[in-house]
Amino acid sequence: MGYRSQGTMVVAFESLADMKEVLAVYRLDPRVQEHNPFTSRKYDADTTGCWTFHTWDISEKDEEPIIWYLMRLDFCDWKWYPEFEDVQAFEHIAEVCKHFANERENFTYAYKFVRGGEDGEDSEDDCHGSDTELSQMMCEHLNEVLSISQVWAMNDHLCEDTTRQDPSSLGLGNINPSDVTRKTKENDNVNI
Repeated sequence: MGYRSQGTMVVAFESLADMKEVLAVYRLDPRVQEHNPFTSRKYDADTTGCWTFHTWDISEKDEEPIIWYLMRLDFCDWKWYPEFEDVQAFEHIAEVCKHFANERENFTYAYKFVRGGEDGEDSEDDCHGSDTELSQMMCEHLNEVLSISQVWAMNDHLCEDTTRQDPSSLGLGNINPSDVTRKTKENDNVNI
């Protein structure tokens, strides 16, 4: 079965045009073409297992709308190893965005990745963007709404299908050790 992880990767863009340009370059990569991260993955029952696209209005209630365009990947129980080509196909988006930011003045994007492994000690949280003020604001917003928190929890669904019984109703008699006594020569009643 192997070691499994769950997580989310989000890329935010200032405009739909920027997202489309990045996607055009991203799709040229052979790993992206081979593993097609735009279609659902069969082994992921809890999430879509592919890029999904969203708009995000980050404006305050009475302000003019401020819309950002997002690509989002949610994954659960995946083998997330950097040497796997399918993982590389998803991670390649960060490299393409960095390239655009290096080549174009005022190109604005923000990238956020969080991942937690089966081992509570194994987690990643990365957020970065271009060198614009808006990109830094995007990163701040993404850090506010997307973080990793690993909480140990026990799931007990056994009690849903069982009925508690009194031991005596099962013919077990009195099985509480503090109530069971025996007589000895030194002491008439000794608790066992």
